[in-house]
Formats: sequence, structure tokens, C-alpha cells
Amino acid sequence: MTHAELAQVLHLDAQAISAMEAGVEHLRADTPTGQRAITLIKLHQALAANVGLDEQAGKRWMASHNTALAGTPASLIQTKDGLGAVLTYLQIMEAPQGA
Repeated sequence: MTHAELAQVLHLDAQAISAMEAGVEHLRADTPTGQRAITLIKLHQALAANVGLDEQAGKRWMASHNTALAGTPASLIQTKDGLGAVLTYLQIMEAPQGA
């Protein structure tokens, strides 16, 4: 993700993302933004479990319309409900079938 995309998902501005990357600012897990970041990390892990280490496949999946989610994952994750829905979908898809 670009700084701008990450800022949009975390509901921050791009300067805050740059400050965090530089170690000037820190993200606290006990804040709403921190919780969104944790959910985004879980989403990344679930996506990797589904597409492997193929970064291009992950980008294509995020940018493609998903009928089950009724939208594009990259757009959906910009809202709290959408972020949770995409994570849940990916976790269901990575779960062993018939377990």
C-alpha cells in the first residue's frame, strides 16, 4: 500500500504515516486507529494465506470486484465494517474445507 492508501484505511493523513515510518510518531494499539491497524495486519496475513507470497496476485485480488463482498476489497477496507467483512471473508476462505 502507498502512504496515501494506508492513511485512508487508518483514517489518518499521509504526514502521520510518514512520521510513523520515520519513528517520530507511534501508533498505539489501544486506540481506534491502532485497532484498525491490527485488523489490517490480520487481513494481510489472511490474504497471504490465500494467495501465497505472490504480491501481484494479492494486489489483483484487492483491486477486483468480489461478488460475495459486493464490492472491491480495496474500497471496502476504507470503512470499519468493510475492513471487518474483508478480513472475515479471507479467514473463511483460508479455513480448511469440511473441518
